[in-house]
Amino acid sequence: MEPYTDIAPVYDSLLRHVDYQEWYEYLVSVMKRHIDSPRNILELGCGTGRFGSKFSNDGYTIFGIDKSLEMLRVARTRAFLNFRILCADITDFRLAKAMDFIFSVHDTMNYLLKNADILSMFRCVRDIMHEGSIFMFDITTEQNICRNFDGKTSHYQLRNSTVQWSNIYDAKKRLVRSTLRFSRAGKTSVEEHLQRIYTVEEMSRLAKKGGLAVVGVYGDYTFEQPRDETVMINFVTRKA
Repeated sequence: MEPYTDIAPVYDSLLRHVDYQEWYEYLVSVMKRHIDSPRNILELGCGTGRFGSKFSNDGYTIFGIDKSLEMLRVARTRAFLNFRILCADITDFRLAKAMDFIFSVHDTMNYLLKNADILSMFRCVRDIMHEGSIFMFDITTEQNICRNFDGKTSHYQLRNSTVQWSNIYDAKKRLVRSTLRFSRAGKTSVEEHLQRIYTVEEMSRLAKKGGLAVVGVYGDYTFEQPRDETVMINFVTRKA
């Protein structure tokens, strides 16, 4: 089964521990630090639309792109006011007008397994940027995977479903394989997620090759430099 299929209806419940408001406020602080009077925003990998609804409620025009129809079905329940959702692959998309602020979070970039995919995504982003635009994205770290996920299995009881989430990390290939088993109404299904671990140096080189200049690298949704224990690396880029 494709990733983000059966997980979609229970995704928000799985992540109920996440403080989306604090996360949203960080995104806004990045945006306002670099952009004067931002209006048009794009999220790559918008999932269930948690950020889209917040930006829209604050008066911004925001577009959300995701290739999972199941996740977008959930996002559609939040797509009001100035929040619009589009089903598209983030490595191959076009928009008719330039965006002021583009962002992609929660390790969406790690789902792009090849350098060519990353480059295609960067070039699509660059095509919808103007000289003042900012693209902010994150990647998860190898330290995070080794410490918190590799070899671990978690169990969740959600609504009328149970979820078993197992993770294995292949350090040689730098690939994380996550297997989710869903049990609901006597039926069982399985979906597998595969992510690649990138270093700061790798991603910075790819950004440059894709026509973007890295103007900031931060750790864990702060404005501090990444450290050995950092879980998420945040990049801020401009059109080169």
